Amino acid sequence: MAKPKPGKKFKYGLQSVLKVRAIKEKKEQEKFAEKKRSYMTEKEREEAIEENKRAKEGELRGVFKKGPISNFEKVLQRKAHLEVLKDDLDKQVERVIEASKLLEEQRAQLIESMKDKKVIEKHKEKKLDEYKKIMLDLETKFLDEIATERFKHEKDERKKD
Repeated sequence: MAKPKPGKKFKYGLQSVLKVRAIKEKKEQEKFAEKKRSYMTEKEREEAIEENKRAKEGELRGVFKKGPISNFEKVLQRKAHLEVLKDDLDKQVERVIEASKLLEEQRAQLIESMKDKKVIEKHKEKKLDEYKKIMLDLETKFLDEIATERFKHEKDERKKD
């Protein structure tokens, strides 16, 4: 690091890179939130289909528990409807799995962008610490020079007396 002039304010050379990485991280967070909403929507649909299927199965069991079946055609229709619900549930499970994969991919991208930003932030902290050390050294040198000059001046004053 080049020696800064005394009194000069710290300026980080890669500030624009840090800013770009922060923007990228924010965009990745927004994409992650979108993927999470999508996943949750698909999961809710799956649960609704599953609940509907359970209710229809309960109705069918209720028909069987009542005793002799008067209209066997209705039972067959309910059975066919249950098969449709089972197929819908299987398809929805696949959608949930796909949404979960997309969510995990986006999570990995978010983590990567967070790491990239963190690297630059650590670099900035290191450079700031170096700057503070240099400024402290300059201040110490300046104070030493003042003390030396004062000592010389007092020594000269004593010689005159």
